[in-house]
Amino acid sequence: MDKTSLLSFTIPVLLSVSTALAAPPAATPRPPVGKPAAKPPVKKPVDVNRTPEPPKGCSPMESGFVMTPIEVSLKCDETWDKCESDIPLRAKNCTGEFQSIYRLEMFENGRRSLELEFDPAPVVGNGTTWKEAIPWTTPGELEAVVYFRPPGATGEQSVRGSIKIANKGLSAAKEACEKCSGVWGRYGVNRYQGCNCKTTDAGKVCNDGDDCQGLCLFRRYDDQAREEGVCSEQQRMTGCVPVVMKGQSQLKPRIPPPKKLPTCLD
Repeated sequence: MDKTSLLSFTIPVLLSVSTALAAPPAATPRPPVGKPAAKPPVKKPVDVNRTPEPPKGCSPMESGFVMTPIEVSLKCDETWDKCESDIPLRAKNCTGEFQSIYRLEMFENGRRSLELEFDPAPVVGNGTTWKEAIPWTTPGELEAVVYFRPPGATGEQSVRGSIKIANKGLSAAKEACEKCSGVWGRYGVNRYQGCNCKTTDAGKVCNDGDDCQGLCLFRRYDDQAREEGVCSEQQRMTGCVPVVMKGQSQLKPRIPPPKKLPTCLD
């Protein structure tokens, strides 16, 4: 190989090597900067033995439909024959779903004495209370049975509640009658109930009906022609007897005094 050929071969190689040395190294690509990846939510283990939360408005001890015992006192007029009060029925829905109330039954001494069908049936929300007022006139021990089911469903469920109806006013009046050594019974033309108390001023001399707890029973005219009597042993009397009326002492005596006529009492 001559010098010219060797030179021509050497120059391209040197140029290639120098070009390679002069070229800057390629930059390493940097990963894009972004938000860190979100961590997947950690699921809490389910406790199968945990008691579920009670419906809103219900305590942990309440489930299904709940009725509490009720005590009602009757209200009477002065004759003690017309007595009545409303029974405030309450049933709380703690079933966890809507329920419709479609029937009510009332039992007295084990016998059904009232049955009501509700149409349309009221719908009671979960945790709310169904209310109904039932008028009643007699004392005693009752049991209310409320029937319910989810709206549109079939089948039958019920809840029972005890009710005590008392006539406290009448009981108090009879106790007061015993304290006054009286006799409880029916008196007057209308035969109303009442007490015939024994008086504490029996036998006291009186000139006016207002002088006695009971009646002033006429005995004679005094030396001034005034009516004079004695107080009765009891507040009430029946039959026809001469009586010194109330307000008699305010009247001017009549001279000569008239014959005293009996007054018929019932």
